[in-house]
Amino acid sequence: MKPTIPPKAALLLATITITAIDGELDAHEMAIINRLDGFKTTDDWNTAIAVWNDTPLEDCIPLVAASLDEKQQRIAMANMFDIAMADGYLDEAENLLLRAYANTFEVSEADIEKIVDVITIKNDRSKF
Repeated sequence: MKPTIPPKAALLLATITITAIDGELDAHEMAIINRLDGFKTTDDWNTAIAVWNDTPLEDCIPLVAASLDEKQQRIAMANMFDIAMADGYLDEAENLLLRAYANTFEVSEADIEKIVDVITIKNDRSKF
């Protein structure tokens, strides 16, 4: 059996990986993570940080996947896309990491397309 962490810690770990991948921490990205964790330090946050500090990125992806069911994986993908696109664009490192998660998760390509469409609309500031 693959090792797992609690689902909320896995969600937070996924969001940490996508936030860290481009080397920049944006206030909008942190707002999303804070919203997910309730704006306080929790056991799940501490677990996610401990795993992040002790685990290579390529090992975080299967750990997150093994810790989440299919519905939770969709939620994680939506939040990761939201974080990655919070600054208005998706850079190459973020895109590669999201593809790695998508290839490991049990989320359909159609669901991923829906997520991307909604996040793109949500984050489109050009109309205002």
